[in-house]
Amino acid sequence: MIPLMVMADSRGQLFEHPDLQMVGALGPEAVAPDPGELSPLPEGSRFFTMPGHLPVGGDPEADELVTIDEADWGDGPETPQAACTFPAPGWMRTLVPFTERTGGAETLPLWAYTAMGLDPESGGFVCAAVQVDDCPRWAPEEYDDRSLPGRLAEMKSRFPNNRLIAHLERCASEFHCFAAKNFFAGRWEMGLPIAPLCNADCRGCISLQTDELFPASHERIEFVPSPDKLAEIACAHLEGAEKAVASFGQGCEGEPLLQAAVIERACRLIRERTDRGTLHLNTNGSRPEWLPRLAEAGLESVRISANSVIPGRYHAYYRPETYGFGEVEDSVRAAAGAGLYTQLNYLVFPGVTDREAEVEALLDFCGRTGVHVLQMKNLCIDPELYLDTLDEEEGETGGAVGMTRLLDIIGEEAPEAALRYFNRPRDEWHLNPGAPPLAPPTTPPPAGEKE
Repeated sequence: MIPLMVMADSRGQLFEHPDLQMVGALGPEAVAPDPGELSPLPEGSRFFTMPGHLPVGGDPEADELVTIDEADWGDGPETPQAACTFPAPGWMRTLVPFTERTGGAETLPLWAYTAMGLDPESGGFVCAAVQVDDCPRWAPEEYDDRSLPGRLAEMKSRFPNNRLIAHLERCASEFHCFAAKNFFAGRWEMGLPIAPLCNADCRGCISLQTDELFPASHERIEFVPSPDKLAEIACAHLEGAEKAVASFGQGCEGEPLLQAAVIERACRLIRERTDRGTLHLNTNGSRPEWLPRLAEAGLESVRISANSVIPGRYHAYYRPETYGFGEVEDSVRAAAGAGLYTQLNYLVFPGVTDREAEVEALLDFCGRTGVHVLQMKNLCIDPELYLDTLDEEEGETGGAVGMTRLLDIIGEEAPEAALRYFNRPRDEWHLNPGAPPLAPPTTPPPAGEKE
């Protein structure tokens, strides 16, 4: 049975429609959800309304779509809002909401808008998403902010002369960054922001929006930390935290490879002091020549982001300024060749990522580069903005096979690439059968020997 459509009133209260069925979208096309691409709403998911978007449901008897432009829930008629969800971490969405956008609608902020409905039999919410990875450490309920003020004060006292502490404090308390909170809590993966500038102008950048269509959700670091200050807090974390990862490149910055020399020196300093934990880099992969050098300096893992492996589609979204998709592919190949645990942070969108042309390109990409992991991350952006962005370069976005079918195809045709979602420490790295082995780790030369 197809779930019932869910909509919201002006205050954000949710209501199911008694007769209309849930409708989702693959790209711009309305589709009825298949049971295999629906799940009970995962714990930790969030509800969202879509201001300026009218809810659309399916009439099973008339076999047509119906837009609801007026509803009365007891306080008089009003214009309803489309409702959706942002599924919990580890869940890949299979459908975006299908709505009717009104003329005065503003561009939506950066969330992973996901179709949802209500199961009339269980009375519970369902969403168009499937689980691709499970790591309880990233569950929202693990982050209890009541202890955060005391931990902030403790770290500021411990490192009074390190400017990174003040920046990470703002990330943790104002922007609610889990990685920043992990540093103050002394556990798991922490962030090492390093780059004020970027060499791309992504439509979905969370730290700087040049088009002013919507506000960025974070603000960039305003300085370049010195290698010794990076090493100071990284070593403290790696030596004391469980499942410790120190990650260069976070949402609150530009492109870390623009500061590759600083990262190289910081890695050497860290590995001179401790061999504990995992050194990781998040990057757009714009400077492939640096990745073997960073691997030699002590970097162990890298995650390179892309919304597509089709160059035109990549360029339409990332809008790179000093590089092209060729450098991104070269970076994946160079990282895998240098023995780095190499992950593609694949920003997926139903109706785009699962198009036949994209699927074929992805399979070829995996074969050419030796990438170890495909992280199936939901692209956070207004769905209409994203489709308009791609249409400017790519034309139509139809021909989708479905997101669950995409997972099956990758498993069948590219079994060497593991399907995951989370970044992990080295004792939890996944190498699927057929994946190229990682090169043996190397001991970094003493500081000053190779610069």
